[in-house]
Amino acid sequence: MNRIVRDIFRLNGLWAVVVAACVYSCANRGYPEGGPKDETPPHVVEERPLSFTTNFTEKRVNIYFDEFVQLNDINNKFIFSPPVEKDPRVTLKGKYVQVAIPDSLRENTTYSMDFADAIVDNNESNPLGFYRYVFSTGSVIDTLELGGTVVNAESYEPVMGVLVALYEQEGDSIPLKHLPDYIARTDSSGNFRLTNLREARYRVMAIEDANRDKKYTPESEMFAWMDTAVLPIVEPATRVDTFRLIDRIVQSDTIWRDSIVRTDYLAYGPSDLYLRLFLEKLTQLYLVEDERKEREQLHFIFSIPGDNELELTLWDTLATEPLPEDWYFKEHSVGNDTLTYWIKDSTAYKRDTLNVILSYLRSDSTGQWTRVADTTRYTFRTKEKKGNAKRKEDEQQKVEFLEVKPSISGDLDLGARLYLEFGRPIDKTTLDSIRLSEKVDTVYQPIPFEVADDPRRVRRIYLDAAWKPGGEYQLEIDSATIYDIYGRFNDKLEKKFKVRTEEYYGKIILLLHGVTGQTIVQLYKADSGKSENGKRTYNIVQSKTIAQDGELVFDLLPEGKYGVRAILDANGNGKWDTGLYLKHQQPEVIVYMRGEIDVKQNFDIEQDFEVGGNHDVVIKKEKK
Repeated sequence: MNRIVRDIFRLNGLWAVVVAACVYSCANRGYPEGGPKDETPPHVVEERPLSFTTNFTEKRVNIYFDEFVQLNDINNKFIFSPPVEKDPRVTLKGKYVQVAIPDSLRENTTYSMDFADAIVDNNESNPLGFYRYVFSTGSVIDTLELGGTVVNAESYEPVMGVLVALYEQEGDSIPLKHLPDYIARTDSSGNFRLTNLREARYRVMAIEDANRDKKYTPESEMFAWMDTAVLPIVEPATRVDTFRLIDRIVQSDTIWRDSIVRTDYLAYGPSDLYLRLFLEKLTQLYLVEDERKEREQLHFIFSIPGDNELELTLWDTLATEPLPEDWYFKEHSVGNDTLTYWIKDSTAYKRDTLNVILSYLRSDSTGQWTRVADTTRYTFRTKEKKGNAKRKEDEQQKVEFLEVKPSISGDLDLGARLYLEFGRPIDKTTLDSIRLSEKVDTVYQPIPFEVADDPRRVRRIYLDAAWKPGGEYQLEIDSATIYDIYGRFNDKLEKKFKVRTEEYYGKIILLLHGVTGQTIVQLYKADSGKSENGKRTYNIVQSKTIAQDGELVFDLLPEGKYGVRAILDANGNGKWDTGLYLKHQQPEVIVYMRGEIDVKQNFDIEQDFEVGGNHDVVIKKEKK
């Protein structure tokens, strides 16, 4: 009896599983999956009034679509040309876009509204494409066009979003004071196209337009201009295309023939204008930053390198006696634009507040120089660290050592100098504890060396010795033997290192052609400086100056990929010079060698470099 009952339950359980599987399968077949992804862009179904309307007098334009749309970055992408003082207002109305037309339109003028790819559908943000609406306040639609490319003058990479402007008026101050006659923006490839132009000669310029006023601000915005005026033209042209057509089929084999098709069309241009965008060298001198970063330090940054004649006078009515004249230790950068004053006198740096009279040179936008005197208050208070009493007591008892950084983290390169960088100015009479040893067999033996100052960096000293390629060395400094000017001392330092051999390096031999004057040839790390809209920095490894064709050798190169560029040093000052618009100086030309050079250990690479080649080359961004 029990066995029969168990068999019945077993059969019922099996049926339950079968029924559940059927229900689940049916549910799956009926479950909606949403359908394929929408990849269709919106379409314009109506324009009120129609695009290319003449004798235009409307106050607004409505553009209707076959679905709901969105405006993507419309403030940066929308261009109204010729420009007006106040841009038209673009608003979204569900399935249509409305543009409020300004009242200040000129008579007998063709206007264009370029939306670029700012109009997208509401679901998947599929862009409409480069949609343009055109109208004329006169009886004629102007049809002439100009086009070209804008690149960064140093990197030769394309620059996106730059305002390209046309001017009919002459005069150097026109782009500084007046709106352009026509405008357009560059795309991601740096290309631009100015359409619906009337027949005239134009000066062509490109403006970064950071402040969005459609005018050029020298030394603040990047800029480019063409030296000669440009006249748009239209002329008949013929395009030849070749198509492969089936001629006949013989025994199941297809015989093809080429068919040439000639298409006549109107070519507008020129379409190959080339503009090199640059930022003018700053000429206005002023104090950018001043602060008390540490209790013993006052820090100053000026806008440009040069002699700013900064002078400091400590002023305090509470002082019982004047401070000595040498109350600070001055440290400055190579260009003198960054200065640090280390306060030596303890009666001064122990004060939480310092009143200092600053005296320095300053120039204005007209080039006038004046001496400025300001009284500034600098405050520094030690921050109390949170935590329990035991932790605070431990931190107070913790010794703050003088920071000592050796220049080597691994091996020492051939030809390199070993140096020590200190956190604060040091008392150089305490350097006799430094020891250098060379490994002979298995024992380190002392070697002679010289200590040399760095005239550019007052907190750095060099340790010069007769280094042997492949030699093993040891640097040692006992603790509490080197002191800074505030009485802090160093912790113990011990560093072992090797000097690399020649086999570690590779060599590049450049065969230069087309050199016509002083040229600076630079070798840089190929992966240095991420490019951001045409702007990048270059990690220059070696730089050499030549004046004629020949062989140029870059040796002692660690393994890696390198790029080569040549600066055509027109003024012979040994550096690349940017442009100066009001002085009619274009930026100096830089020629980049195509491709990269892959340097391997103990290998020599010979490479031709045509310096006198095509300078108008756009360096395209590679997609990763």
